[in-house]
Amino acid sequence: MEQEKIKALTTFLQAAGQRERLHILGIVAEGATAVPELARRVGVKETAVVKHINRLKQANLVTETAPYTYQLNQDGLEQLNRAVFHRGDSNSQETLRQRVMRHYTDGPRLKKLPENAAELREVAAWLVERFDSNVSYPEKEVNQRLAQAHPDFAEMRRLLVDWGFMARSRGIYQKVEPQP
Repeated sequence: MEQEKIKALTTFLQAAGQRERLHILGIVAEGATAVPELARRVGVKETAVVKHINRLKQANLVTETAPYTYQLNQDGLEQLNRAVFHRGDSNSQETLRQRVMRHYTDGPRLKKLPENAAELREVAAWLVERFDSNVSYPEKEVNQRLAQAHPDFAEMRRLLVDWGFMARSRGIYQKVEPQP
């Protein structure tokens, strides 16, 4: 393994290789969390959380979203993945879906809509995965499922219908299976 890869992996392992820090990473992976909440959930003092957070920040594993509020740094993890595990072959290149998910989603939530048509289509394909084939959904249920991904569920509904992922008839929606 190259020295650069060894250094990147060592930095990660030293930062994350402690029980409390792993616990903090798990919590902030769920969403942005303030220091007092982290201290309560991890069972340590706030000053200890701040020290752990500083070590995780040095390793580029967390980012500050507001004063004393942190979330997992997805980009930092992806940089680590590319630095340590990327072999340079075509099998390890990021797909359009992976890139779109990295840029426009935060776990199960959509951060914003892309402007690029191909990326927008990927978002619609991701959203339709919340629905089963051969099932009729009333608009209310469609709204509830889409609201879990984005507060503007009406726009998400239009996106699915406009891209042909769902069909709508008299307030009833059905997932449309892709044509081979």
